[in-house]
Amino acid sequence: MSAKPLNADVKLQRKFAGLWWRARSLPNLSELSAGDVAIWAKEAGLNVVATVERNVGIFRPTPAVVLTAEGGTAYFPKISATDDPTWLANKRASERIAALWAKVEWFAPLWVPQGRLNELLRDVEHRSKEDAIRLFEYHTSTIYTLPFQAVCIAQLIPQSRSLANFAPIAREAYLAFYAGYRASSIAALIPVMEGALRRMSESHEQLQVGHQIDRITDRACDLAERLHFDGNWVPEDYRTKGYLYGQDERVFVFETFRRWLKDSFFRQTGEYDGITWLNRHLFAHAASTEWSNASNFCRLVVALATLGVVESWHDESNRVATLFPEMNDDGRLLWQQALLQGHAQMALKLVEQKNYQEHGQLVPPMPTDDGVLLRSAHLSEECIRDLVRPLRDAGWSVDVGEPDSQALYIKVVARHGDTKLRAALLYSCASDNSLYRELAQTCDVILYRGAPYKQGAYAYGIDVHVGPVSAWQPPRARNL
Repeated sequence: MSAKPLNADVKLQRKFAGLWWRARSLPNLSELSAGDVAIWAKEAGLNVVATVERNVGIFRPTPAVVLTAEGGTAYFPKISATDDPTWLANKRASERIAALWAKVEWFAPLWVPQGRLNELLRDVEHRSKEDAIRLFEYHTSTIYTLPFQAVCIAQLIPQSRSLANFAPIAREAYLAFYAGYRASSIAALIPVMEGALRRMSESHEQLQVGHQIDRITDRACDLAERLHFDGNWVPEDYRTKGYLYGQDERVFVFETFRRWLKDSFFRQTGEYDGITWLNRHLFAHAASTEWSNASNFCRLVVALATLGVVESWHDESNRVATLFPEMNDDGRLLWQQALLQGHAQMALKLVEQKNYQEHGQLVPPMPTDDGVLLRSAHLSEECIRDLVRPLRDAGWSVDVGEPDSQALYIKVVARHGDTKLRAALLYSCASDNSLYRELAQTCDVILYRGAPYKQGAYAYGIDVHVGPVSAWQPPRARNL
């Protein structure tokens, strides 16, 4: 990835600059021709090898006259650096896309196929910020998968000079996350971003984080500029981030990453207006607990790997590639280790649920796991097995509802002709009395999972049948 410096000495660069001054004197740069440049170069005492008109630069090229002289090559653009219609259109398109990434509090990502990015951006463009974040999380859940994260942690982060020392922390956080300790995993990675950034910028504590971000991003963009123009001389106006922002995709990635770091992750507490709450200051000052949103772990893993890429361009080390690597044994073993943690965690969750259920209680929620999904699965499964099937065996046709938003109960309606039997199945006997009273207004029978646990302390003042579902015998429909 290394780019050679400008392939011309200082004296030759001054002559190139003089030729550009003459080109700028033309009424319109589009009138600049290879013949004009060849004549001017010879008049300046250059030994001209060739002059041609062609597009220069990668991604979105710039039309130019290319002068190859003894000692170096120069590009003389045939369009303005500030008001060319095509360049302006490219810049507007880039700003629109950057605004969409800012909307979902992210940056133009590496390692994702363009088709997937286009699909994501189309979905979030005309949505509210809340809906856009929700759709972003849906799309990225199918992109930044468990094996994707494993490659980032096992194969990309250790290659970075400034992130390598943090690689064991990232591995442990990854395994802990899929073992159920999600908030702790996120909390472990947030400080890594700041520590690595300080190491990359080679700064002292007194240098503000914004200046650290600018230092490494500017140098990364400088290398991208040199690579964009093959290390050849080009007028200064065309080497700026402002010009290349809409022309070079790497500069665009680096600039949007800079914006995410400064406008979102490191935004001051009183100024942060996002909804992901992935913010260093909110975390450090305990101004909110919303940073523990589970999706923020994936964001942190990808952001740290991206920071490694920026460092590789900052110091021209080429340690972390812009092409996503094939999974090797290190990545595969880490991925499999996380799967084992997940399976073990599921078994542990089932034991926990059983233990609390024996005492008529719900497992206390954690910051990133309120237990709703697991309760909903148990409630639905046992509703079918212990309530719906016995009702159907007794001759009823049964309509089954969905668990409520907290998976505390589920309702069913049994029918036989004009007769209805309305029942509710509670997740736990030890449910609040207000819930019993609410269900009693619309149900003929209230049942609960597990054995009775101080039923009278919870189901008092209820004039419908209350009891464990396993002990209830539904009436025969034909006898009614």
